Amino acid sequence: MSAGGMLPGLVATACRVLAADGQDHFCFGHVSARGADGGLFVKAVGPSLARVTTARVAEISPDGSLRTPGLRLHEETALHQAVYAARPDVGAVVHTHPLAVQSATTLGPLPDGVFSQDEVPFAAGLAWYDDADLVADTARAQGFATCLGGARGALLRAHGLVTVGADVAEATALALLLHRAVSVRLAAMAVGRPRPLPPVTLDRLRGAFEAGHRGRMTAIWADACAGIGAAAGDGEGDGEDR
Repeated sequence: MSAGGMLPGLVATACRVLAADGQDHFCFGHVSARGADGGLFVKAVGPSLARVTTARVAEISPDGSLRTPGLRLHEETALHQAVYAARPDVGAVVHTHPLAVQSATTLGPLPDGVFSQDEVPFAAGLAWYDDADLVADTARAQGFATCLGGARGALLRAHGLVTVGADVAEATALALLLHRAVSVRLAAMAVGRPRPLPPVTLDRLRGAFEAGHRGRMTAIWADACAGIGAAAGDGEGDGEDR
């Protein structure tokens, strides 16, 4: 099967992985992957993340037209399109609304610093998007992409998280790490004042993480897929909606 043929299955698997991590939110949240022709594959309106199958992954052409009859796009598909337009390095985008992240982002930007090992991948910068409205039109989507810049992820005020990666595995693994990092921060803030990692320790951790970044992303993705009984490869066998 071609890489393009694998993408709907990978998007569907990523949705279910994120749901198993506690990032489900009724019918909201979405994952996308850039197609080989410059289009994209993205979760369609309807099921929760936990129930997404390949039949619920829409294909959008490079000119923005829907290639999948019978499916309806989330309003925030614009967010995905704007990120791909601004970031040629990005092959996949995750946007979810975990309870811990929504709660933490009502407080405003997180305090500066890195407070846990799960935050280390975002040590170079985690974007903060201060508009709590839906990123559902071209102007807001372009504003979000500008805000994201070259970062691996963003927190959206009272809204949720976005992570990006070279492929579905990386974007999803980063979403799992960011969800955990924010959850750790929120739990620590509830009982005291968390202390950031010392600069020397952080430098060591960053060096080790970046040296093995690709392997870590692949391992996290493979383990998460195994946890839901899915293959970490092409996502085949998803079946129809049930």
